Amino acid sequence: MEKYDLLDVPHLIYVMDPMCSWCYGFAPVLHRIKEEQEGKLNFKLVLGGLRANTAPMEAEDVQKTRQHWQDVEQVTAQPFDYSFFEREDFIYNTEPACRAVITMRYLKPEAELEMAEKIQSAFYAGNNDVTNEVVLAEIATTFGIEEEAFLEKFNTEDMKEKTQQDFVIARHLQAVAFPSVYLLNGNEVNVLSRGYRTYEAMSKLIENAMKLINNPNQ
Repeated sequence: MEKYDLLDVPHLIYVMDPMCSWCYGFAPVLHRIKEEQEGKLNFKLVLGGLRANTAPMEAEDVQKTRQHWQDVEQVTAQPFDYSFFEREDFIYNTEPACRAVITMRYLKPEAELEMAEKIQSAFYAGNNDVTNEVVLAEIATTFGIEEEAFLEKFNTEDMKEKTQQDFVIARHLQAVAFPSVYLLNGNEVNVLSRGYRTYEAMSKLIENAMKLINNPNQ
């Protein structure tokens, strides 16, 4: 892989969480944007750490979560398995899913984003418990990573620290809503979007931002 300084080329920074429903809804948009910007913009994924809950969901949380899912499904047509809400005492802790993506970043970096997408699909469309490391390891095997190797890396203090570092970066970027998209050009970081946007809206935002980079005096 070619080495380059992060500041040498413009980067699209995507802040997300695999267990954020609007990020799941945004996945097809992001995928299309990333493909179209290949060779024009480099891509950096930052895991946001939506929730680090240690207690089961309360009835009010369940109701709010269901409403979020219904809103995302209506706007984006992404599939949801609502049998999730039949789970009892589910602890909505997104740290393991985030750490799984970061683990893939170090085991097979080219599969990092796809790992996030597969976790999203497993959770939202398949009602799989992606807070469970065994489930996450099974997803990792679809990328040719042995389950034991994944779990060994996943459970290291280093991966836990790297995950927290991503969370700090997300806070530093003031990513108060997921998904959030930024453009890094040299030392300058500009927010393009906070929250869900359609492909057409995102494409226009990126086009305008790139015009400013290429023609700074206009």
